Amino acid sequence: MNEGDSKKLLGVGRLIADPDHESVEYAILIEDAWQKKDLGNLLTDYCLEIANSWNLKRFIAQTTTDNKRMISVFRKRGFDIRINAKDSTVDVMKEL
Repeated sequence: MNEGDSKKLLGVGRLIADPDHESVEYAILIEDAWQKKDLGNLLTDYCLEIANSWNLKRFIAQTTTDNKRMISVFRKRGFDIRINAKDSTVDVMKEL
């Protein structure tokens, strides 16, 4: 985003592929002021596009059970969602 003559970083998407390019771990971080503005959806879709272009087979991520918005992002895209009740984490995976 541009604010006058300066630029501001609103969010970051990260992909880390395994050495064999079988799977990729995904994470995003969005500035608090920009939460609930569809950036999670945009970054996730963009990262999925990149993972597909790299011919990766599996897209994985982890979040917490209280991150309902991100769980919804994954659910809308057909991810397999597994809730770990012991530690309140959610593992998600999608075959590409």
